[in-house]
Amino acid sequence: MTLQDLYEDHRQILRLGEKLIEVAAFDPPHMPQLVAARREIAQAMARHLANEARLALMPLGASSDPYDRALARRYTSDLLSMRQSSSAHMGHWTMDAIAADPREYRLAVRAQLRMMAARRQWEETEFLPAAGRLAAGRRAPLRLVG
Repeated sequence: MTLQDLYEDHRQILRLGEKLIEVAAFDPPHMPQLVAARREIAQAMARHLANEARLALMPLGASSDPYDRALARRYTSDLLSMRQSSSAHMGHWTMDAIAADPREYRLAVRAQLRMMAARRQWEETEFLPAAGRLAAGRRAPLRLVG
């Protein structure tokens, strides 16, 4: 696993999210397939976050550069918010709730995917490139933290 693989993981997770929406498009949804799609995305996220922590978060958090450490703090803070949102989503959208309102469930999944896409954008423009520079031993010019 390399830093470059993390970029592909992002795209794979979003594809799995779209697959989840497709599975939920049936009225009533096909619950076994929906459960499998939810499990698949959760497993992909868990693997990705573990690899991202090892390859990017830990090195940036241990860096002597205040900007790198600020990126690591933001990553952690944003991840906590994302996990809270995801937990609330999963808690609300039980199988019974999905069966009762599959259209609203699809809208809720799309909202979660938009949040993930925004995070992916930040990670791919700031967080992962900083980890790449650090791994390559290159120092970026001094920047303002924040």
